Amino acid sequence: MRKLLSILFLIFFVSINNLLYAAESMVGQVNGMMCIKCQKMVTKALIAVSPTAKVKVSWPEGVAVSAFEDKSNLNEEEFKNAILGTGFEVVKVVKSDKFIDDAGEARKLVD
Repeated sequence: MRKLLSILFLIFFVSINNLLYAAESMVGQVNGMMCIKCQKMVTKALIAVSPTAKVKVSWPEGVAVSAFEDKSNLNEEEFKNAILGTGFEVVKVVKSDKFIDDAGEARKLVD
C-alpha cells in the first residue's frame, strides 16, 4: 500500500510539474555539416546567442537544437542567423513546446 501511494504521489508531482514547466525548443535542419568540427562550430555559435539553452547539434542527423527549460529567448530569425554565421545552410526552423535533447527526435520534426 505504501509503495502504491508513493507511486501515485510521484505521478501527481510529475503531472503538476509538467503544467508549470513551459519548455520550448528551436530545431533547425542544417545542410553542409560534414564532421565533428562543423558540429562544434554550430554548437559554439548557438551557445553564444543563447547561453542558457541546452544546445545539441548532430552533423550525421543534420540538425541543431536549442532547448530551453522555460520559454525560448530566441526567435526563429536569431536562431537561423547564428547558424548561417558559421557558413552552413539552414533549410528549415521549427519551434516545439517540448524540451528536445535527442537528435533523432529533432530530425523527425524537420522532416
